[in-house]
Amino acid sequence: MKNILLTIAGLISLNLSAQSNRVPFERNCFWTETVINGVIKDKWKYQFDYQYRTSSEPTNVSSDKGNMFTNPFQHVYRPWIHYQATPKVRLSLSPLGFWESYTSALENGGSNKVQPEFRICPQITLSDKIGNVSIDQRYRLEYRMLGQKVVLNDGLGYGLGLSFPDDSRKYRLRYFVRATVPLTKKLYVVTWNELFVSFGKNVSDNKIWDQNRTFCLLGVRPKISFPMRFELGYGLQYANRYTSKIDYVEKNNILQVYIIVENLNKIWNNKK
Repeated sequence: MKNILLTIAGLISLNLSAQSNRVPFERNCFWTETVINGVIKDKWKYQFDYQYRTSSEPTNVSSDKGNMFTNPFQHVYRPWIHYQATPKVRLSLSPLGFWESYTSALENGGSNKVQPEFRICPQITLSDKIGNVSIDQRYRLEYRMLGQKVVLNDGLGYGLGLSFPDDSRKYRLRYFVRATVPLTKKLYVVTWNELFVSFGKNVSDNKIWDQNRTFCLLGVRPKISFPMRFELGYGLQYANRYTSKIDYVEKNNILQVYIIVENLNKIWNNKK
């Protein structure tokens, strides 16, 4: 427990240090994620994530009263294959995930833009318990292939955005630590922190610290015929938005909603 607390304290300290002497701006965001899990065979499992995010205009370009539904912000489509090596160790691979990240016209000189991105992600998750509290630590490596930002015209219309030049390929490490605290048989609280660090020949020194996310959510397991749960809560994201002109840091206030299907196979079994 002491080591976990020291780790969390270190992440917070690093995050605060990374934000010093930066020009801040804020957004209000709505993030939703649907997670579908299932069993392939024995220790092998699958997972599919779909994320949809919206945001207000940032305070450095507009004062739209912080409406978190003003602009599309991101779509994510990400498959996973998991291998439960031991009860406490899970090995995972996302062989190819796809991201669409949007930037509003106010930030792009009058044109709404979208940037496609592909990612390959291996990861390892370590799980343990302290009393009745579940602790998960996750280590993820991302190989990122970013396309060019292109103007949105009646749909996606990527055009040049489907070009993924070598200088846009980057690596990123993500360290995630989460505590899940049961309240009743149906209710629980989950809180977590995740630190992102970029590296590789295409990452400059002022972009090594990428971002940090801290969340606290209330979860519920409804009494239904197959295992499913929902989580709702608040998240705070600090992200590095350094440009050649201004050393920005972005602060996002996030309303997060999770819909989690824990075992899709049981839905099929219930229909037999």
